[in-house]
Amino acid sequence: MRNLPPTIPSSTGHTIRLIIPNTYIPASYHPIHLQTTKLIEEHKPDLIVHVGLAMDRDYYAIEQSAMKDGYHDIPGQDRRVFTRAENKKVFGKAASSLSTSLDLATTVSLWQNACSKIGLKEKGTAKAKEKGKVNKVVDVRMSDDVGTFVCGFIYYVSLLEMQRRTGRRDVVFLHVPMLRGEEEVGVGVEVLKALVAALVEGWRGGAL
Repeated sequence: MRNLPPTIPSSTGHTIRLIIPNTYIPASYHPIHLQTTKLIEEHKPDLIVHVGLAMDRDYYAIEQSAMKDGYHDIPGQDRRVFTRAENKKVFGKAASSLSTSLDLATTVSLWQNACSKIGLKEKGTAKAKEKGKVNKVVDVRMSDDVGTFVCGFIYYVSLLEMQRRTGRRDVVFLHVPMLRGEEEVGVGVEVLKALVAALVEGWRGGAL
């Protein structure tokens, strides 16, 4: 996230302004709730993109929805859970599951097309060895498995907060694989920029 520029161009010719928090939000439920709602109140974003690590995946996945319950089982970084009593107090009668208002089918199609031009270098096959290296296509896809750990929690918090403030849930969560080395991180930045541009293209306002 810190490697992102302050602005990126959209396909419609508009400039997309990115608001990137000064510090990372820790992987703990209570700081997530406090800081996420505070950031939304302070910046009043049109669209939110959360990014989290999925160490068991080798692809990028944009998640569709998040669950209200289930965060009382696995402790966060501070070894605390979000209890059922806290859940009831904070979320009240909110829906048991919330989905993004954004058109992910259109977004993913645009995103995949943009990412087809991005690739990691890898060792060639036996036939291609004499050419040295070939491009490995970046795998980006839609998912509905954000989980009931801190990734699902921050996604649900933002979906609910944006719904309360704007009447829409213009929020997405992006799971990224473990990125090692400058080249992989650089590709990750390009993938994220492509996702933001695709989201804005399909977004109701056309530009941020």
